[in-house]
Formats: sequence, structure tokens, C-alpha cells
Amino acid sequence: MSLIMHDMDDMDNIDNMDNMDDMNGQAYMDHGDNIDDMDLFGDSEQVSLPPLPPLPQPITGLARRLDDLSSSGCCQKIAWSKNGCVAYITPDGYAINLRVFCRDVHSGKWHLGKDTRLDTSPANDDFPFVHLSWSHLGNELAILDSAGHVYVFSCSPVLDRMTQMRADSTQPEADGDAIVGMHWLAILPYEQKNHIAWSATGQGDKWEYKINSHIFHDAHHPVEGKASFICLKKHGELKLRFQQPDGSWSESSSVLGPMISTRQPFTHAAFASNNDNTLLLAAYDVSDRLHLYRVEAKWNIPPTKPGHQAKYFEKPDLHVSEIDVVDSCYPVSSPVVNGDIQTGSETSLQLPAQLTHLHFLPITPEKGDGTYPTIQAIFSTPPNIVNFDQAHTQQTPCSIVVRWDVHHTQQNQLHSSLDKVTSKKKTISSVPGRSVFSLKRVPDTVMHSVILAFFPLWYNMRLAFCYSDGTIEFRNRSTMEPISPDYDNTGTVTSLSRAGFSFPLDPTLHISLSPNHCMAACMNQDGQVKTRSVEYNYGTLSTDEEDARHSAALAALVLQFSSTANQYFSSDDIFAIIGELSEKRKRDFIYLMFQGLQLDVDCGIDDTTTPNKSLILLGRTPFFVKTLSAAHLLGLQGSVNRSVTSKIAWMILNIKYITQILTTIMRMHGQIEKNPLRPEVVPQFVGICRWIMQFMIYMIDEITAVGYELQNNPPTTLDRATLEAKIHEMNKPAIILLLCSFPRMMMKAWATPLAWVIRTAVTYSNSSPTADVRRIYAPLNLALSETPFDWRLFEGVVSEAQLYVRACYIQQNLSEAARNECERELILGRIPETLMPAAKRLLTDTLFNDKHQNGCLMDKIDLSKVWFFDTTWLGLENSRKANEWFETHIVDTCQKMVIRGTGTQTHATAPSSNAQVQATRNRSDSIGGQAGVDETADKKKKKKASGKSRLRRCTRCGAYMEDVVQNMPGYTFYHISWLMGVAKHCICGNSWMLGEEKPRAK
Repeated sequence: MSLIMHDMDDMDNIDNMDNMDDMNGQAYMDHGDNIDDMDLFGDSEQVSLPPLPPLPQPITGLARRLDDLSSSGCCQKIAWSKNGCVAYITPDGYAINLRVFCRDVHSGKWHLGKDTRLDTSPANDDFPFVHLSWSHLGNELAILDSAGHVYVFSCSPVLDRMTQMRADSTQPEADGDAIVGMHWLAILPYEQKNHIAWSATGQGDKWEYKINSHIFHDAHHPVEGKASFICLKKHGELKLRFQQPDGSWSESSSVLGPMISTRQPFTHAAFASNNDNTLLLAAYDVSDRLHLYRVEAKWNIPPTKPGHQAKYFEKPDLHVSEIDVVDSCYPVSSPVVNGDIQTGSETSLQLPAQLTHLHFLPITPEKGDGTYPTIQAIFSTPPNIVNFDQAHTQQTPCSIVVRWDVHHTQQNQLHSSLDKVTSKKKTISSVPGRSVFSLKRVPDTVMHSVILAFFPLWYNMRLAFCYSDGTIEFRNRSTMEPISPDYDNTGTVTSLSRAGFSFPLDPTLHISLSPNHCMAACMNQDGQVKTRSVEYNYGTLSTDEEDARHSAALAALVLQFSSTANQYFSSDDIFAIIGELSEKRKRDFIYLMFQGLQLDVDCGIDDTTTPNKSLILLGRTPFFVKTLSAAHLLGLQGSVNRSVTSKIAWMILNIKYITQILTTIMRMHGQIEKNPLRPEVVPQFVGICRWIMQFMIYMIDEITAVGYELQNNPPTTLDRATLEAKIHEMNKPAIILLLCSFPRMMMKAWATPLAWVIRTAVTYSNSSPTADVRRIYAPLNLALSETPFDWRLFEGVVSEAQLYVRACYIQQNLSEAARNECERELILGRIPETLMPAAKRLLTDTLFNDKHQNGCLMDKIDLSKVWFFDTTWLGLENSRKANEWFETHIVDTCQKMVIRGTGTQTHATAPSSNAQVQATRNRSDSIGGQAGVDETADKKKKKKASGKSRLRRCTRCGAYMEDVVQNMPGYTFYHISWLMGVAKHCICGNSWMLGEEKPRAK
């Protein structure tokens, strides 16, 4: 600071000298012959010099923010998690608010939801919060205060309801032990192996995506799924906080050699993986020295048997070794001659700048790029508070990036001459060498403005700089060159920035980037939070205009989506920047997603391969759910209005979810021929079975409606275009669902468990010896018997569709790749020419041909009962009636039951204390309505519970579910545990947030 003030004094002296020169010049003119200055050049016309453009005013609070950044390496006030939740510290510093990034169901716009205040008690009011940091997956949030206290919160399963996790640790009691650097360790297995999406090459809707696997050897918590982080205190104490197998937190600590003296404490620290399961630590002290350490955690975890949960373990030991210390770590000017003519030596002057950011970048997974672990220090000059006139150039505050590469070599400690000693038994080369680390400074980079935030992106291969003038800039790490649009090379895309997406200028004091760095959460000193989005700089993607740049932009969006999917990040921000797309662009986008995620959706054509491939899609391919979720979202308007493609995706998502539950419960019971459905499983199974039976009704309704439309208004030729047009006109894609292999195989697999469940329900609801048992099974039996036809008729239609499709594939002798192409077309709402014969037979012979081998469907069902059966609650109808119904009702999308509105359904529980509570619960308690309940008492209960939401809502599609928590009336412990497993996310694969009650859904 003294250096800065000295420089300012020098500038004042220069100003005074310049003012004296101006006065002398004016005196000379006053004593002259009043000659017009323009006449000296032969021009008597007055010419005035244009005024210099005004310099941009520094953002309010910039000086104070730079003071915060220079005093500590941990002072991030706002942070956007990888699962889509923004946390920020209020302006007074004594509260933490959460806001979930979500989609408004009615407008379709994405925004940050309402504020939710975190309960941080018993935080000490003497110490304000100074730093926020999310774990890699976004499930945990660490909050630091100015005294070094650490508060950890967990957010499962609802994003904006976080629980404080207590830790077995010793918290500091006085200010002065603040944390100056922290780092989250990797979480297994999510961050151990990733598929890296490098680039896309192609044109139009045909792109090839380069995706390779990479194994990372980052320091990690050895227990799968458990989080941990390490932090450094101001005076050299190192702390490792980690989760035990049961989810509780513990702490281990060490010191960096002798405790740092109070006169030379650390101000900033940063950690990086050394690619060998250890960490490198860089720490900067008040004497401008940079310290390099190596940190290794020795975990004491006892071995566990496969399939068994790890046991509680002792605290790990932290081993720290100092590697190097470098003095005079600050930015310097270019070398200048010091005035000694004879020697001609050069010196460099320290620039008046303070350290504001310290980061440690590990090596990258890119082969051959030559990167080393790199310490990156950002120094910033203070805002200029001296006023200058136009005759002088005012220096704009800026930042300087200073970097050191960490070189690691193996050095033999013995001299080679020892090989000449004849008595020795080993050669020098056979003696293990020691690891030698050295820091090599690389040229500094001067930035155009003050850097307020920095983020390493995409496996640390890209760098994002956020400046005080509102610029958000992306640079290539290896070259430090800015990444700008490349419109001349539209055949290859590597990032959104290259494809023409960039942030508009908007100065902000605090900023955090979204998971895909295409949006930013911004906050100034007033505490108001808003979002910024990248903009597409060349036209719009909402039209079908043929342009290579538009195709490249879509490919870049899918490339980023693929990268996100492989890193378990939320992709909602990508869909928020897409905007309106034409129907063709939507189909192109989903088609490119199949390519970018390398998703094979063909389930084969014979019985030996089909089960394996369909089971892979059923349980082990999250990319399938992500693709279907995107297709569903792009065609969704409101809560139930869906395009054909959106409806197909939503039906497949539900079928997949239902089939997973059916098969899981069936396997739990072992030999189902001998073991009936257990009573504790029945309550959660009623809604599932009701959905299956009524979905069959819906499918028959749609198929017969399309069949009759074609029969009553027969086209001249029933070709592919005519059938597709009719399906889209009526918005009834059931026939496409039967042609599509995955949902068809899943529906075909329902037959065995359904027969078993029906047999159990009929037996125990009619002939059980006790009334309690009959009461448990009665709702299940009712749900299974509501269908106006024998459910096996639907199974017969599915089996016929299987035979027809298989015959088409065999007749055409299609390869697996060609079949996969057909299956993608079906999911996109189009019928391949190959499968047109199967579609025709299903809509003609299967429905109406009474001479058909097994008879036609119309002769076996009462069509009037099918058409007038109300399946509105399934959410698959696009009509005014359906919209009105969902305005006054809420359906639990996971439990498949109506939980608000007329006809609210209840759970029948096993005989217990819960059963008595259930009998007195009112519908408004989100379980079910019982006639005769005192409304006054219910209102009092609701008033008492005000502020506590009992609903969850999907952040993307807006679907609801009951906010089921432990000890909730009407739910057994087993039921709640089951829901916690199957309903961690919405059916579309996205996160839950707390949802508000619908005003009209009583």
C-alpha cells in the first residue's frame, strides 16, 4: 500500500509541474501580438478538438470488493451449484439465501425462484459469513465465516431445503484464524472416469462427436459417494473435513511445519491434484512469498465385503512436506536500463498491484498439450481516485495474471562417478531417485480491466475471467488466447464461444457461472440477484433458415450437453438459452443428442438379444433419460399440453419408471409362484397398478380413434406422410409407441408381474381371515379391476406389434445401425418406411378384421366404455378440459395418485398407530380426504404449518409429488424408505424443489 501511495504522490508532482508549464504558456500568449493560432497554419476558421470520450465509471463498491479479495482467498459471496441451485450471502453478511433455477410452467421462461433462508444457527453473530463453496456434484454447501468456522449443509432430496450437518471438530473461538483457501476432494466413482466430449465435426444434421474416456487420479474420499474437503487457515493449520459412511462428518488436522508467525500469515491458498491421489498446495503470505507443499491423506478405512456398507473409520493422517519457497512473487514491469551506461544492466520494477485471486490448475487430460500443474495468481491495480484533465492519459485499473508452472522430475542423489567403484553391488541407475519440484515463471498477461471472478472450466482446459467492466471472457489455458467466434470454420465446433455465443456487457460486483457457463448469477452490493445469459450473435435459431452457422450452433449446444451429461451436471441452463425453436430445429436438436451421447436405442429383433439390450436402457443408461427429458421439454407447453414428440418421450419415461418398480418388487419376492405380494408393499403399489391399467385404456382409446378416423375418412393411399400427418393432427401417437422397441418390450414385460399381483389382490381382499388384511389389499384389487376389458387383450396387441415389427426388420434385413436409426425416428414422432407395413396391419387387421387369426379387437371390447372412461389424470390429453382439471387437481407423478382436488386418494396402511392417524387425516394434509373431519381444526392445523410446503415440484417439467418426510402421518417407515429410493428425482430425471400449493386445487 505504501508503494501505491508513493506512486500517487509522484503523479501529483507531475500534475503540478504540468500546471506550471500551462501557466507559463498562457503568460507567453498574453504578452504576444494576439496572433490567432489557426492563422499560423493559413486557416482562419476555428477548429476545436473533439473531447475525449468519458472513461467508464467504476462499478459501485469496486474498491471495497478489491480489498476483500486482497485480504483473503476465501471471499466468494455467490455460488451456482452443479445441480442448479444458487446460494448467496446477504449484504449484511449474517444470512445465507438459496434460489433454485427453475422453469415457470405457465410462461415457459427460466428464472431463479424465490429466496429460501438457510437456518445457520448456532452461528456467532460476531463473525459475518465470507465465503460459499459447493461440492463437485452440488449436494453439499460449505459456508465459512470471518473467524474460520465452517458450516456444512446437505440438500437431499429437495434443492432448496438443506440440512446442517454437524461435525466432530474443534471450532476456533476468536477472530484471526480465518480460512484462506479450500478445496473439495473428488467423489467416487463420479469423478474418477469421465467421457470427454472434445469436438463435433460435420454439417447440417449429420455430425460426428469425438468422445474419449479418461481416468483421473485426483485426491479423493475412498468411500464411494462420500464428500470431503480440505482447507488452510491463516496461520498454517490444515484441516480435512470428511463424511463417514453413515453420512456424519468428522475432521482431521495438521500444520505446515512450525506455525506461521503472526507477522507473516498466509492471505491466499489453493490446492490442485498431483495426478497421483495426492494434493499440491500453493500458499501466499503477506511478504509476497509463494510456498509450495505436497499433502497426502492416509485413510484408515477397514476392508469391507462386496455389497456391504463401509464401517466407521478412524480419522485419516495428513502428511505435509514443503517443496519450495519463492520470494518476490508479484507482477513486475518490463526490464528497463538502470542508467549505468558501462554495464547496461537491466532491472524490473514492482507494479502497484495486490493479489486478489490464487488458483492452482492441475494438468489437463488433453494429450500432447504440454501443460504442467500451474499456479495462477491474479494481481489487480486499485481504482484510480485521482482526477486528471484531458491533457493526461488516465490509467484504467486492470489485472495482471502471473503464472508459475510446477515441474516435477526424478533426480538421482548419487554421482555417476560412483559406478567406477568396483566393490559396490548396484549401479547408480538402480538406486531410486527422489522427486524434485521446481517452479518456473511464465510470462505475465495483462488484462484490459479488473478481474472480479475467475473459473476454471471443462477439466481445467478453459479459463473464464469476469471483469469489472461487465465482460465475461473465455480463454484457452495453454495459449491464454481469447476464445472467439469462428464463422469461417463451421464444420468443426469445440465450444459455445466458438459457435457464436457470448455474454453481453453488464458490470457486476459478484458473479458466478452456471454449470454450463452459459448463464451467470450476478449480485451487486445491494444484494439483488439477477441472471445473465449468453446471446447467439448471428441471427436466430427459431427459424428453419438454412445456414451452416446455425447448424454449428446446434451442434455446439449438443456438445456442451454431452459434456454435462458425462459430468453429472444439470443441463437446465442450456435449455434456458436455446429460446424458441421451430419444429424442425427441435427434431434436429434431439437427433443430434442421440449422436452426441452415442445412444443406441435399438432393442434387437430376437429373444436372445432383446432382453439384454432393453435392460441396459431400463436401468443402466442415464443418457436415455436425459435425451427423453429434453424431447419432452422442447414440446411441452403449460403442464399437460404436449406435442407428439413430447408426448412420446413422456410416455416412455413413465413406462420406464413403472417397469423398474415392477421388476424390482417382483425380484424382492423371489419365487413369485410361491410368495404373494407382501402387505407392507401394497400401499405404494396401488397407484402404480392403477396407472398401468388406465394407461392400457388410454392406449386402446388412441389406437381405435386413429383407426376409425382412417376408416371413416379413408385416404387414397395410406402412405407414411398421410399417417404421420393424421397422428400429429390428432395428437395421438399410441401407434408409434407400439412400433418403438423399448416401450413395447417394457409393456410386454408387464404381463408376468401383473398376473402375480392380480392373483394376490383377489385372494387377500376377498378371502383373508382378518378384516385388517382385507382392508389393505382392497384398494389394490379395486385399482386392478376398473378396466372395462380384460387387460390381457392389450397384452395381445403388444405381442402382435412385436411380431409385425420383427417381421419388417427381418424382411428388410436391416443392420443394427439401420434399426437404431429407425428407433430414433420413432422417438422423434416419425414412422420409418420400413415399419409402415406393421403400422397398417395394427390399424386395420388387428382392430377391424374379424377374419384375423385371433379375431379383431373390436369384437372383444365395448368401445363405448373405453372412449368414455376418464383418464384425464394421466396427463396425456391436450384439451381445455384437461387444462381445467389440472388447474384444480395435483397428481403425484411418482406415486401415481391424485393428492389435491376432488377424488383425492389415500393410502391404506398396515394395522398400526399410523392407521389410526390416517383415519383422521383430511385431504388438505396431502394424503387423502375423509368425510366428516372438522374443517375448523384443519384450518388451525394448516395455519400452524404455514410456511412449510408439503409439495415438491420438478425444476424442469413442473410435475409434482408429495413432499414425504420421516414420521409423516399416513406413511409407514418402509413406505418412506421406498420413496426415498425411487423418487430421488422426477421421472424426467431432474431435481425437486419445494412447490407451492395451487390456489384452485383444494
